[in-house]
Amino acid sequence: MNKRITPFSILAIAIGIYCIYVMFADETGWGFIFSLIVIPIALVIWFVDVGLKRWLKTRKKIFGIEILLIVIGIGIYQYGERIKTLEIESDFDKQYVSIIYGVENGKDLEISKLDWNKTIKIPNNGILYTSSEFDENLPRTKMKFDSGIYLGSENTDRKFTDLTESEIELNGVKYKYRAWKLVNGFCCMTSTEDIEKVESELKSEWQKVKKASR
Repeated sequence: MNKRITPFSILAIAIGIYCIYVMFADETGWGFIFSLIVIPIALVIWFVDVGLKRWLKTRKKIFGIEILLIVIGIGIYQYGERIKTLEIESDFDKQYVSIIYGVENGKDLEISKLDWNKTIKIPNNGILYTSSEFDENLPRTKMKFDSGIYLGSENTDRKFTDLTESEIELNGVKYKYRAWKLVNGFCCMTSTEDIEKVESELKSEWQKVKKASR
């Protein structure tokens, strides 16, 4: 039974072969680091496979359990890859995009735990005030123009990167926020100066909003 091919043994061997290929094909050195991280995963899969073969007596049960575990693993991975897409105007000229959370009368993002994708429209000033909580979020972020072109794609020179997840005090009240930096061409370096600029803009725009609401 131990010598029979199963889904886990195929997966472990495939991962091992891929890691060996990456180690020699990647000249940057990252392939070696990647392999050091991933090869132990292949070994764990292999040992689990050996354990299941000893514990379960029939090939059908082994295949069923291993396929089920693979499907569950893929599902967990995909759930962690859920995407929010920040949509900006095609003529957007700001350097930063920010979302401030927990703002009374702000826009509700309407993100639920069952959402796999969510598009969030960003105002032209680059700042979105939302009544949603900071934890109401999807793990990954993409950004696109309202024309449908994604930043970082071959169709535009504009790119973006995560800048910060932090807290800011506005008129004596602390709010959590997320911010991203937009660049043209080479991407992506950030600094404390970027965070200072973002927070300065947030405070300035907050004052404008409060004055306009009076």
